Amino acid sequence: MSIKPIFTHTWETYTKHFWLIMLMAIPGLFALVIPALVGTPSFAALGATYLRTNSIPDLSQANTALMIITVLISIFLMSFALVNINIVIRSSRTLTNVKNEIVQSLGTTTLSVFWVYLVAEILLLIIQLYTYQLGAQAFLAPLLNGIIGMVILLMPTAMVIDEVRPGRALERSISTILRKLPLIMLWLLAGLISLSIVEFVLLAIVRPYAPTLMVLFSSLILMPFMVVMLGQIYMSKYTIIEKSN
Repeated sequence: MSIKPIFTHTWETYTKHFWLIMLMAIPGLFALVIPALVGTPSFAALGATYLRTNSIPDLSQANTALMIITVLISIFLMSFALVNINIVIRSSRTLTNVKNEIVQSLGTTTLSVFWVYLVAEILLLIIQLYTYQLGAQAFLAPLLNGIIGMVILLMPTAMVIDEVRPGRALERSISTILRKLPLIMLWLLAGLISLSIVEFVLLAIVRPYAPTLMVLFSSLILMPFMVVMLGQIYMSKYTIIEKSN
């Protein structure tokens, strides 16, 4: 499948279910905002919130406990948002009832995605702390983080679209990425360029409010669109869908 039919399906699904998808993305917004509101050592960049791992060793026990609780809540909310958006994607093709599927997914798929992201977050934290001690955080940490991010990139999509467990979803995520690597790289490039352009414009127009507006734009507008597009890329692995386009 070429990029044109993928973009066409993405745009049709996104615009047809725009308000529903935006509603489903609100938990993702909360997931990005909560860490900053409770004082977790974090910073905003390119529409996302990142943990300041260098500050973790200096935290008190109370602050560490608060940080852990905050991270758990944020991971769950982001998992909930991603699962629900993918349910909308699947329902747009299967014509199933979105409301019923969202209720059913809360105790199953959302929790499964939550555990996947929790394990990934722990691995990322270990990498950040270990490479910081080695003095290699600047170049080694981004490389290892990128590998982990790519490996689990399509896991939530696979778990919702194909209704498979995390182990099988990991296999399908890796195999799909390898088979659709040009499309995945184009997807990553499109997201990065979009974020960079919007941030540049906001910094030029409303610099003091740029970080806040970037988080709003990223979580409510761009992230849902990119998730929908990623779902279309994943579904393009099915021969019957490719032939229909």
